[in-house]
Amino acid sequence: MSLNTIMNFARTGLATAQAGLRTTSNNIANVNTPGYARERIIQESIVSGTQAGGVRVAGIERIVDEFLVRSKREATSKFAFHEVANQFHSRIQALLGRPDENNSLTGRMTEVFSAFSRVALTPQSNVQKESVLTSIDRFGDEIGSLAKEVQRLRHDASNKMADRINNINALTKRIFDLNPLIVKETVTQGAPRALEEQRAQAIDELSKLINIETRKTSNGSLHVSSSGVDLVGFVRSVVKYSAPGTVTSGTKFPPITVHEVNRLTGLIGPPMQTMNSKLVSGEIAGLLHLRDNNLPEIARELANLASEFINQINEVHNLNTAAAGAVTLTGKNTGLRASDAHHFTGKTTFAVTDASGNLTQKVEIDFATIGSTVGDVIAAVNAGIGGAATLSMNAGVLKFTGTGANNYVSISEKEASLSNRAGKGFSHYFGMNDLVQSRNGGQVNTGFTASEAHNFTAGGTIEFNITDSYGLTRENHTITISGTSFNDILTSLNSSPLGSKMNFSLDSNGAFVAVPIPAGAKYNLEVVSDTTSRSPSLVNISTLFSIGSKYKTESAFDVKVKDGIKQNSNLLGLARFNHSASIGESAIAVGDQTGAAALQNIENTVVNFKKAGGIVSMTATVHQYAAALLADIGTRSKLNEDYSNDLKALKGELTQKVEDYSGVNLDEELGNIIIYQNAYSASARLITTAKELYDELLRLV
Repeated sequence: MSLNTIMNFARTGLATAQAGLRTTSNNIANVNTPGYARERIIQESIVSGTQAGGVRVAGIERIVDEFLVRSKREATSKFAFHEVANQFHSRIQALLGRPDENNSLTGRMTEVFSAFSRVALTPQSNVQKESVLTSIDRFGDEIGSLAKEVQRLRHDASNKMADRINNINALTKRIFDLNPLIVKETVTQGAPRALEEQRAQAIDELSKLINIETRKTSNGSLHVSSSGVDLVGFVRSVVKYSAPGTVTSGTKFPPITVHEVNRLTGLIGPPMQTMNSKLVSGEIAGLLHLRDNNLPEIARELANLASEFINQINEVHNLNTAAAGAVTLTGKNTGLRASDAHHFTGKTTFAVTDASGNLTQKVEIDFATIGSTVGDVIAAVNAGIGGAATLSMNAGVLKFTGTGANNYVSISEKEASLSNRAGKGFSHYFGMNDLVQSRNGGQVNTGFTASEAHNFTAGGTIEFNITDSYGLTRENHTITISGTSFNDILTSLNSSPLGSKMNFSLDSNGAFVAVPIPAGAKYNLEVVSDTTSRSPSLVNISTLFSIGSKYKTESAFDVKVKDGIKQNSNLLGLARFNHSASIGESAIAVGDQTGAAALQNIENTVVNFKKAGGIVSMTATVHQYAAALLADIGTRSKLNEDYSNDLKALKGELTQKVEDYSGVNLDEELGNIIIYQNAYSASARLITTAKELYDELLRLV
C-alpha cells in the first residue's frame, strides 16, 4: 500500500467523521424540537476498480418509520374532528344547565304547569293569571334562546371553517414552495434534511385540519391529496369557502371548492370540484358535520318540542273560554278561502253571552248537515246566531264578533262530538282562541286533498333546492304555477328534475310529503324563493304547507303569549261553556276552574311526537320528550367526548412510538460523538504516521 493511498484513506476518514460529528451535533441541538426526526450519515466504501479507496458519505437520512408517521397523522386528524365538536357540545351543555335548575329548559316547563296548577285553585286571581302568562313567556325565552344559540354555533362553525381553510392554503403553499428546494438539494447531492424537516412539520399541521394522503417521488418531491383531491403536486391547488355574514335555519351555505393555481401567472382558476363530501376527518370535517348535521338536528328537536307544547296548550285553550268573555275572537291566516271545502266532522257551538255569563244566543253547527264549504259554515253560523254576533272571513283570517257592547262570544264543543279537520277542532284549526304563538308556526296538516283547487295565481314560481347531508345541491328547479288542482302542482314536481330525488304527495291529513329516492337517502328539501300567492289570503305554497327547514326549526323562536291575552289576562280561558244552559241561564260561571284543570292536565297528556333529529317518533308527554331531548344532547356530547379521549390516547401512543423510533436519544448521540471523535483521531493519526514515513524517506534520499 502506497503512502498516497494511506493519506487518501485518512483524508476521507476525516471528512466522514466530521460529517458524523456535524449530524450528531445537529441531533443534540434539536433534542427538544417537537416532531424533529434524528439524522444519521450513510457511509460507503470508495472503490476504484478492485482497489479500496477509503470511505465517503453516501447521504444523510432522516430516521422515519413512514407507517408510524402515517398512522399518527390519521389519528391526529380523527382526534381533531372530535375535539372541535367537543368544544361546541360543551357550550351547548353549559347553556342547557342542570335539569333540576329553575332556569333550565325543563325547569321553565315545570314552572308553566305549576302556574296552571295554582290558577286552577284560584281561577279568579289576577296574580295567578299573570303568573301563567309570565311562565309561558319565560319558557319561550328559554327555548328560543337555545334555538338561537344553535344558529349562532352554526355561524361560529362556518367562520372557523373559513379560518381553517386559510390555514390549509398557507400550509399547502409552504409545502409546494419547499418541494423544488428539496428536489434541488437531492439532485445535487446537497443537504435537504432541514428542508424536509420543515415540510414534515407543515404536513403534520395540515393533518390536524383535513384528512390527507402523501406520496413521495424519487427526486424527493412530495404530493399531497385529500380523498383523491390533489392539493400539492406538479401544480398547487387552493381551497375556497365564503362564510355567510349571518346564519339562520334556512341559510344555504356555499360549497368548499378546489381551484388550481397557474404556475406561470399565479392566477386562481375556476372551481374544479367540491370538497364537502371528501372531508372525513380533521377540524374542518368536524365543523362541517356540526354545521350541516349535528346542530340542525338539535334545532329540529327543540322545534318539535316547542311545536307540540304550543299545540297542546292551544288545543285545550280553544276548548276553553274566558269567564269575563271576549267581544271578538280573531284567528290566524290559514290560507283558506270561503269557497274551499271545510272538511270538518263533528259539531261546534257558537254562543253569545252577556257580561254576567248568561246565555244570549247560541247555535250548534253539525258539519255533516250543512254545506260543504267554509262559506257554508259562515252562513250557517250567522243564520243561527240571530244577529247577536257575526262570523266572517277576510284574507284567510276568521273572526267571530259580538254585535253589541255587552255581547261576548265563545266557541266550544262537546266531548262526545268534537269537530275535526286534519286532527284539529274548528276553533283550534283557525286559531280563534290560541293562547301561545311562535314564529313560522304554520299548519303542517292542512286538511287539503290533492284533487282540490289550489287557487294559486297562475304564473307564480317557487324554486326548490334538494341538498344532501353535506349541504351540496343535488337538484335545483323552479316550478311555475299552472293547472287547477294541488294534484297538478304535485305532478309538475314529480315530472321535473326534482322528481329524480324525491317523490311528492299530500298525505291523508293534507301534509306535504317529500320522500327521498332511494328510500333512506339523506336529502333535504329547501325553498330558495317563492312568489306564489293564494288569493285572497296572499299565502304562498311554502307557508301554506310549511315547506323547508325554517318551518321545521323556527317554531322554537318567539314562543310567547298571544298579544291580546298578554295585554288583558282576563281573556285567559279558564272556564268551559255549559252546553246544557238555556237562554238567560248562566253558561259561563265565574270561578269555573274546569278549563284551568284541563290546562294543568296537559302535563300528563300523552301525544305522538314525530321523528326529529336524533329522536325517533315516540308517544310521550311533553315533559318526557323534553327529557329525551336533553338525553339525546347529553348522549351526543358523551359519545363525542369518549371518541375524543380514545383518539387522544391513540394519538399519544403513536406519537410516543414515532419519537421512540425517530426522536433524539442523548445517550446514544453522546456515544456517537465518541465514536466519530475516535474515528477522527484515528484518521488524523494515519496522516501523522504517513507524514513521519515521508519525512524518513526524505532523509534517506
